[in-house]
Amino acid sequence: MATLTKDRKGWRIRWYTREGDRKSVRIGKCSERVANQVFAITSQLIDAAEWGISPDPKVKGWLEKLPPEFVAKLQKAGLLHPVKRLTIGEAIAEFLERSKHHAAWTISNIRQAFRHLTAFFGEDRPLESVTVAEVEDYKRWLLYEVPTRKSRKGLSEATVAKHLSWAGALYRDFIKREVLNRNPFDGVPKGSQINRSRRVYIPAEIIEKLIDRAPSLEWKLLLAMARYMGIRVPSEPFSMTWDCVDWERSLIRVPSPKTAKQGKAFRMVPIFPPVRPYLETLWEEAEGKTYIFEELRNRNSVKKGDKSGWKAVNLREQLKRMLVKAGIPPWPKLWQNLRSTAEMDLLSRFPPAAVFEWIGHTADVAKAHYFQVREADVEKAIREPWETTTGGVDLKVAPQVHTRRSTETQNAE
Repeated sequence: MATLTKDRKGWRIRWYTREGDRKSVRIGKCSERVANQVFAITSQLIDAAEWGISPDPKVKGWLEKLPPEFVAKLQKAGLLHPVKRLTIGEAIAEFLERSKHHAAWTISNIRQAFRHLTAFFGEDRPLESVTVAEVEDYKRWLLYEVPTRKSRKGLSEATVAKHLSWAGALYRDFIKREVLNRNPFDGVPKGSQINRSRRVYIPAEIIEKLIDRAPSLEWKLLLAMARYMGIRVPSEPFSMTWDCVDWERSLIRVPSPKTAKQGKAFRMVPIFPPVRPYLETLWEEAEGKTYIFEELRNRNSVKKGDKSGWKAVNLREQLKRMLVKAGIPPWPKLWQNLRSTAEMDLLSRFPPAAVFEWIGHTADVAKAHYFQVREADVEKAIREPWETTTGGVDLKVAPQVHTRRSTETQNAE
C-alpha cells in the first residue's frame, strides 16, 4: 500500500512491491492539495503495475499534462512503459501509409492539407501539444494569411473546412490507437465544405461554339461527353476503350476509377443524341485503336496519370486557352461545372433515380455539390401560366378533422 509523506525536500510517495522491494517517487515541493491529487493518480498506477492490469483511461489524459521529468520518474519506477511522443511529421507519415486505400486524387488533397498543417505548426511539434486555441489561430491563418498560387492570401471557406477535417481525422486515428487522449480540432467549428459561389451553369450554345473550334475530333467528343453526359474528366474518358461502346443498345460503359474501390467499377450510360454523332465520326477513324481517346492519351501528363493519379493530367489549361481564343470568359471549376450542368439538364428530363445512376453518385452528393438553379428555371417560374387549384383544404379546419371528413366521405361512397 502506498503512502504519502513530506520532508524538507517536499512530498514523496512510498510503497512496497509484492516481492517486498521498497520504492519511492519524489513529487517535490507543492501544496498539499496538489500532492494528494498526484498521490491518487500514482496509486492507481501502482495498483495496475502490481496486478498487471491497465490503468483507468483518465489517467492517460492526466499524464499528458504532467511535466516530462515527473513522467520519467514514473517510468524509472516501473509504473509506466516508455511512451514515444509522436511529432506531427511522424504522425502524418504513419497516417499516409495507412491511407493507401484512398483514390490518388484524395491522397493528393490529403497531402496538400498536411503541407499547410506542418507549415503552421512545424514537423517537429509534438502531436499531443496542440491546443484548441492554436487550432483557432491555424484556421484564421488558412482563411486570411496562407499564400496561394494566384499570389493572393487566404483559402476559401470550403477549402479550409476540408483541411481542418483531414487534420481532425489525423488526430482521431491516433485516438483510436490509444496514442492520444483528445482531439483539439473537435473544439473548433470547421465551416461548410460546400462552395456554392463557384457553381456556374454552362449553356449548350457555349459548348457548341467550343466544339466547332475544337482542334481535333477527340476534343469535340470530350467536350460533348463532359457537357451532355456529365463524365468525370479526365479519369473516366481516358479509361474508355472501344469495347465499352454497345452500338446496338446505344449504351456506353463508363469506367469509374474514383468509385472502383467501393465496388462500382463502371456504370452504363445512354449515348445521348448530342454525343452520338461525334462518337460515330471518331469510330470511323479508330481502326487499330484500343482507347477512344487514343491521341489525347499520348500526352505525357496522361501517362503520368496512369501511374500516379489523374490529378497529374492537366486538361484545364488547354480548355482555358480554347475559351479565351473563342472570346468566352473562363468559368470556375471548368470541368466540374460542365458535369454539374449536365446533371441539371438531365434532371429536367428524366427521373432522379436514373440520372444519379448515369452520373455516378448519390442524391446526397448531388444536393451538396451539384444542384444549381438554371436561368431557364427562373424564366419558367416567372412566365409559365399558373393553374388555380380548386377544392383546397380549409385552413380554419384542423388537419386531423379534414382527414377524418375525407375518410368519412370515401366510406359513404
